[in-house]
Amino acid sequence: MMLKHLSPLLKIRNFCQRHPLRVLLATIFSIATVHYALQQEVVLTLAAFNGVIQSLILGLQPKPSSEPEWVADVFTQLKREQDVLHVKQRQLQVQQIKKVALSKLDEQQALLDFPFNLYRAAAMRFPAKQLPALKTWLAAELPQAEIID
Repeated sequence: MMLKHLSPLLKIRNFCQRHPLRVLLATIFSIATVHYALQQEVVLTLAAFNGVIQSLILGLQPKPSSEPEWVADVFTQLKREQDVLHVKQRQLQVQQIKKVALSKLDEQQALLDFPFNLYRAAAMRFPAKQLPALKTWLAAELPQAEIID
């Protein structure tokens, strides 16, 4: 589910539904924070407030995107300079590239990856209509590399 287009209240609701025990723990620590703050117990207030923060934040790991990046023009991401191939922001020695994964995913998009060199780090999806031109370019620029599907 794409959360970046949701309102803040919907994001909070989704978080509460996915992590009910964390929300319960944060609520308990929030009540303790208010209680100790009213009693002017600074150390205990800070400890309880720390519990609120820790219960909401710790253990939440960013979910890495499993889908390769979409590029409108694959050729803007590829450039060969002598013995170096520039792929996105990365550099590969041309002679070290033995296999290139190239496949048509559906009618609109295709996939390019370097699975034995920069697996997933340089993977990209691009318009399928660029596939024939890319195959020709790869055959010319990386003749030693086997194109796998």
